[in-house]
Formats: sequence, C-alpha cells, structure tokens
Amino acid sequence: MTRYPLLIVEDDPDGQELVARLLKQVNREADIAANAEDAWAMLRSGGYVGAIIDLALPGQDGFQLLNAIRNDPELANLHCIAMSAYHTPRLKVDALDSGFNAFFPKPLNRTLFLGAVEDIFWQ
Repeated sequence: MTRYPLLIVEDDPDGQELVARLLKQVNREADIAANAEDAWAMLRSGGYVGAIIDLALPGQDGFQLLNAIRNDPELANLHCIAMSAYHTPRLKVDALDSGFNAFFPKPLNRTLFLGAVEDIFWQ
C-alpha cells in the first residue's frame, strides 16, 4: 500500500471520497481510516503530517481520538483538522479548545477547506 502524509478519518464512504477528491484537486493524497481504532493504528505506524478527522465516528469519536493523539509523546504535535455534519457554534469552540487546529462544518467549503489544509499541513 502506498503511504501518504495525510490520514482521512471518516466512516462514511461518500465523505471519504469527497475529502479525497478535494485533496487530489491540489495534488495531495491521503490514506483513509473508517474508525478511530484503525486511525490510531495507522498513526502509530508513523509518517503522517496530519489527520482530517470526522467528529462523529462509530466507537471512539473524533474527540477521543484527538485526546489519544495529544497524550502520545510521538504524536502530540500532529496537526489535526476536525469536520462534522452535526455542527453548532459550540461544537466549533469545543473542537478548537480540545486541540484541533481547525474545524470545518459539512458540507465542506472547498476554498476555505483547501486553504486550511495547505496552511496547516504544509506551511
């Protein structure tokens, strides 16, 4: 399997495809994990510059995954973007206060999302 520097953590196949397609528009590729447990194993194997994490995942949610990332000395500085279809102003504040580098409501605004991906992961 080819390894890419970004990991998309999204349980919905349509959501996975959408984010991957957006990234390809700016010549970025990503691996995909369908749940937090698989994402954790992939992140622990190393090589990622960041993760794009849906907050509503089966089992552990995106907040729990981020907490594990921030508490791991090897991953604590990994850049992470949150996204959610169930967004409220409070959810955005909670995501940023929890340590996400950015938050995006779904459907994703292409321009804002891709700008943040470039700024957060490659600047």
